Amino acid sequence: MKELIIVGAGGLGRKVFVCLRRLNTDGKWKILGFIDDNVNALEGKRCDLSIIGRISDWTPAPNQVFVMGISDPRTKHIVSDMLTAKGAKFETVISPDVIMGDYVEIGEGSVIMTPYNVESGVQIGKFVTLLGSTIALDGRLGDYSTTGGFANLTCADIGKEVYVGSHAVILSHVKVGDGAYIGVGSIVMKDVPPYAQVFGNPARIVGQRPEH
Repeated sequence: MKELIIVGAGGLGRKVFVCLRRLNTDGKWKILGFIDDNVNALEGKRCDLSIIGRISDWTPAPNQVFVMGISDPRTKHIVSDMLTAKGAKFETVISPDVIMGDYVEIGEGSVIMTPYNVESGVQIGKFVTLLGSTIALDGRLGDYSTTGGFANLTCADIGKEVYVGSHAVILSHVKVGDGAYIGVGSIVMKDVPPYAQVFGNPARIVGQRPEH
């Protein structure tokens, strides 16, 4: 039996824990707890799991596997690089509620939760967090990206480290550049440049994110 550790004890980390308990009815993992550099992240929260250490201090043991519980794309990138450089292995987690098509590719460390469609031919990179979002045939979502609930990604081509807010819609065949931020409820009708922040209906550029 592998020992499993959730990276990040914030809201997403706790949601991931609930999903893992549903997936672990056969005792595949022994869920040890969270690691988080904010050791007070669970203060005032009701949770059956505790923080067992800091991310920055943790040295993975041979029998341990990890699940990413961080939503911010850039932070995911930094933290996953830090832990994999120490030898960490990450599980890919797919909720039993997800409706999955054929020929879907999903990278290491990605987390797909809640009952929405991932249609045939979709390509999902590594350490992607997909929360209650629909992706149509042959859509692409790059490494470290995150989508909020009820986002409709259609068959858009979405780059790396992109954040898509809840209830946003990206029209078919639109390209979203690396590092872009799509605001909550936005309707994206044309290509989004790398690191642009867009918001509105139709979505317009309202700012620029730093590249590093």
